[in-house]
Amino acid sequence: MSESIVDIINAVREKKLSVEEAVLKIKKEPFADIGFAKIDLHRGVRQGAAEVIFGAGKTPEQICGIIETMLANSQNSILITRLVPDSADLISKNYKLNYYPEAKLGILGESLVSNSVGNIVVATGGTSDIPVAEEAALTAEFYGNKVIRLFDVG
Repeated sequence: MSESIVDIINAVREKKLSVEEAVLKIKKEPFADIGFAKIDLHRGVRQGAAEVIFGAGKTPEQICGIIETMLANSQNSILITRLVPDSADLISKNYKLNYYPEAKLGILGESLVSNSVGNIVVATGGTSDIPVAEEAALTAEFYGNKVIRLFDVG
């Protein structure tokens, strides 16, 4: 399991780790190289939200490997975009996946909590835009935002 930056800083404070060793750990720790993917485990620390899995072009086994690594590193809310139904079916056999076929989007765990104020409006001009709009709306909701959907307004 990956150490958190706070754990590393505490080890320096307790003189269990030198500053130089801490810097090396922080440089090395942000990524988990699992062969076919290099997962950014500290994106949540730097950006406020963990890495998203882009499902297009990945096998179900690769996606499961990424999920396993993220879960092992305390990233319990995972968003998977461009997820095809066959991959979603296989992933659902191993993990509790909420799959939204129209948006081709999967969510593991709970949506994040946000202190955002107001709403995000997702609007489409026609019905053919709805799948992409739904992907945007679900993504915004995953990050804790309130969404108003206005479809086929054009």
